[in-house]
Amino acid sequence: MTRRVSDQVKIGLLSFSDGRQRVHEGLAPTIQGHQDRLAALIAATGATPVVAEAIAWTPRLAVAEARRLLAADVAAVVFNIPVFAFPNLPALAAAVLERPVAILSPGEANLPGMGGLLAAGGGLVQMGQPPLRLWGPYDSPATRAALESFIRGTGARHRLRGQVYGQIGGRSIGMLTGVSSSPAQWLRVFGVDIDHADQSEILRIAEQIVPAERERIVAWLEGNLRSVAYGESPKLTRETLAFQAACAAAVKRIAEERQFDFIGIKCHFDLSEYYCTQCLSAAFLPGRLDWDGPREPMVCACEADGDGALTMQILQLVSGEPALFMDLRHFDRSENRWTLCNCGGQSIHYARRADDEADNLAAVDLVPVIAKYGGVGAHVRYLGEPGAMTFARLVHDGQGHRLIAFAGQAVKGEDSWLEKSCPQWPHLFAQFPMAPEALLDRLHANHIHAVAGDCTDALAHFARAAGIAFERI
Repeated sequence: MTRRVSDQVKIGLLSFSDGRQRVHEGLAPTIQGHQDRLAALIAATGATPVVAEAIAWTPRLAVAEARRLLAADVAAVVFNIPVFAFPNLPALAAAVLERPVAILSPGEANLPGMGGLLAAGGGLVQMGQPPLRLWGPYDSPATRAALESFIRGTGARHRLRGQVYGQIGGRSIGMLTGVSSSPAQWLRVFGVDIDHADQSEILRIAEQIVPAERERIVAWLEGNLRSVAYGESPKLTRETLAFQAACAAAVKRIAEERQFDFIGIKCHFDLSEYYCTQCLSAAFLPGRLDWDGPREPMVCACEADGDGALTMQILQLVSGEPALFMDLRHFDRSENRWTLCNCGGQSIHYARRADDEADNLAAVDLVPVIAKYGGVGAHVRYLGEPGAMTFARLVHDGQGHRLIAFAGQAVKGEDSWLEKSCPQWPHLFAQFPMAPEALLDRLHANHIHAVAGDCTDALAHFARAAGIAFERI
């Protein structure tokens, strides 16, 4: 099932004409007809078209209609230019809007739209506002696919602005790449605030989760997952799982009360060593079902990896799918196969990728945490379902942020492969379209993130709109 990720996104639509009234009046019916087709095309992507009230053929009309679209809170704007519109008109509108622009011209031989597209686009490039330029039939599959990628990427950037990342705890096990940038930098580049909560808040609120509520969560886990491996280790008993469940309930309460849009939890090593791992939060928050019923997936990054959490949030906004958090564990040269895993941070959705999350839960096991951790509780284990995926990671250096992305393929795994890794953890096995050296030299973090499908074009539009570099490997 394709999820309409653009339902909350408004896209402006503004048409331009010749600046001479006599010529404009003769062109207006043609321009209006093309505008109607574009409005239908925008709606077909799942976005809401916000159509200007008038065709802009004078500077004042261009400015007035741009301000009208801006007041409607559009994420981006489509400029309809089927004729040779005076290029100063879209330039004025773009200057007022300061939103990403896609210029469309229908590619009809009887209309001089190509010249209008090039003249308007060139002006915007000179202004420092390079547009997406699409020339061709408005109803062609190629035009729709390109416009939908533009809407997904720019819509994600618009929806991201004003969100709050909740970082629970500080740097985890010494990872410099896991520390989020300063709040001022994130606000400047992405429009996202970074708020902090101490991990002691999880423990404090967990104490308030009454026994009956803990029992309810444990019973739900027992009744909906494939198995709960009690008895294999004293680390996983009904009592320790109840404590871990109380912590997961506490994290949900923290996120709600502090109005966090997405979160990261330190876990290692304070909680995992002396209390319990936060695997239930990391696996169930980015899913569509938990012990409280159906829900919207919420990004939860392990090890307080801020850039990882932000990457996951971008992926989720662009695709409409839950996002994954994984370590690059190993590359098998003989099989051309990557092993991707992490102690608890993989969304339960990818156990089977079923639209009915209950089907995914039926392929998930709870097993005792490994002896490496001094604490108690369960890891959330499964073997990921094969299928097309987009992999991505935000990295940053002295030059700023860069979004790395590529399309890959999750492959069908075998249980025996887990023995070569850490069999208690959730795993995904994948093939990537590059030599391992090419990725290891460019990915400046041990974590990588993914969603189902191919949304690399949309990520490129996101990066362009956000003003950061994009690298497609």
